Amino acid sequence: MAMPFVVDVVTLCAYAAVNQEPEILLPSFLQSAIFLVIGVGGSAYFLIRPIRRFIARDIAFAEAERCLSHLPRRSATVVAIFYLPMITLRLLAPRVGISFGSPLEVQTWTDFASSFVVITGFNVLLTFYVVSAYLDQLCEYLFRTRGVNLEIFLGRFRRKIGIAILYVAFAGITLLAADIVSYSGDRLLRESTMDVIAAVTGTAFIYFWINRALTQPIARLDGGMHRVAKHDLAVRLPVTSDDEMGHAVSRFNKMVEGLSEREYLRDTFGKYVSESVATAILHDGQRTGRAADTTAEATLMFTDIEGFTGLSERMVPAEVAKILNTYLATVVPIIQRHGGVVNNFIGDGLFASFNLPLPLADHAAAAIQAALDIQQALAAFPADAGVRTRIGINTGSVIGVTIGAENRLNYTLLGDAVNIASRLEQLNKQFGTGILATESTVRAAGALERCVRLGAAEVRGHEHDVVVYCIDPPA
Repeated sequence: MAMPFVVDVVTLCAYAAVNQEPEILLPSFLQSAIFLVIGVGGSAYFLIRPIRRFIARDIAFAEAERCLSHLPRRSATVVAIFYLPMITLRLLAPRVGISFGSPLEVQTWTDFASSFVVITGFNVLLTFYVVSAYLDQLCEYLFRTRGVNLEIFLGRFRRKIGIAILYVAFAGITLLAADIVSYSGDRLLRESTMDVIAAVTGTAFIYFWINRALTQPIARLDGGMHRVAKHDLAVRLPVTSDDEMGHAVSRFNKMVEGLSEREYLRDTFGKYVSESVATAILHDGQRTGRAADTTAEATLMFTDIEGFTGLSERMVPAEVAKILNTYLATVVPIIQRHGGVVNNFIGDGLFASFNLPLPLADHAAAAIQAALDIQQALAAFPADAGVRTRIGINTGSVIGVTIGAENRLNYTLLGDAVNIASRLEQLNKQFGTGILATESTVRAAGALERCVRLGAAEVRGHEHDVVVYCIDPPA
């Protein structure tokens, strides 16, 4: 808010140089200091005081927010209050015979009116944009250090731009027109020269501070959108104005919060159902809350910990849970690494699928390799902490479907192929094996020569016998 004083000093120096009247400088400087330093400076102290109290944690942000959002307008009003009497006194002094450094030549009323309006308007506008630029930095500081943002949006961006454009367009013309109407000869040359210098200088000042005050939030918003486009959902921007631009930044922050929440929901949801299913549900344009039913050939895998019932009897529940979590933490990443999807945890085992819901080429071979890697990983456990698992694998046609009541849904795979894979896992007890697969899986994987054919086996709940193969040698 010291800017009007600086501008006034520069203007006085230019006037004294053009008119060759250096004696006007000292008294005019004193006059300017009284109104624009003492008066405006004292008022600025009270304008900023609530914000200083908030920074000092004496009051809540809600008590300082309105003062913060209105700071440019109130500052401009203060400058108008003190500048109007000062410029009036300076311009009218020659008419009433007062000579304390004001212009010695009497102005015409036309020139007086135009100078009064243009000079006052310039200082009011300049103060508004200077303080707006300061407000941008202040709000950014408060956002960074206190985590607060403006939520009062009473200003109008188009009004800020419109008034500045109108002023710049007509200020210089108004001054020159008043000079042409009022003076002639050498006086006209001096007055018009002074007004041209003032118009050019004022336009440069206005342009610079408009650029600082109004384009910085736009550049900041553009940078934030660029970061979001790169999937950086941690970005939040300070709201630094109370107009449409500030409102847009506020909505941007809410939008990013919504995207972040959705991403968190998808990631969390993906821990309870497969990530591919969670993505399908969240991207359902019809908002049904269900994944679309899909029929495809898939390879199904069931696993189960050997002797888990006995472990549960001998150990306390916390120890059982620890073993189970260690087991699943070993098995699940291997399945996912080979392109499989864990659909359900079933007691001490799990149900996984390959090629549905996540498409996967060579899904049968991937399932077999995943089973071998699981056994190898579990075999590396220390003897006192190791667990053995049984795995059953089958390939066939299934449907991925959402089942359940309206307020409780579950995505699962259904079909005879699922039942066979489940029964096959249990047949490991009969054959003393760790991994059993049906002929359909072994053929689809092209692994007939690498697997041991155990023959046809009766599968409970299935009408015909199923040819099974041992993936690992019998125990």
